[in-house]
Amino acid sequence: MRSSHTWVCVADGARARVYRCDGPQRDLEPVLGMGVPATGPACTGRIAGQLDRAATERRFDHLVLVGPRAVLAELETTMAANTRQMVVGELDRDLSRASPRELTAHLCELLPH
Repeated sequence: MRSSHTWVCVADGARARVYRCDGPQRDLEPVLGMGVPATGPACTGRIAGQLDRAATERRFDHLVLVGPRAVLAELETTMAANTRQMVVGELDRDLSRASPRELTAHLCELLPH
């Protein structure tokens, strides 16, 4: 049986990064090939599409969204329904420049224990 995978999407509207957390007391690791560099307003649509494909491929079981309220709202309306159902938590805060260690500290209540 495969272990549960939680992904964390950190977006600020201009860029997005995606991390994987594979269990309690584990560090966040970047998900290779996921995320959007600083590209402007189309960021949320592009990241939603990436998350939708990854959800369809069952690459993660749970999803945590991090970003300003407007970005979170846009992601929620752009993502497919099955991807939205995988969202287990949200943090309304711009942490786009935070390191994986800093993110873990901010997300301790939302990540698997």
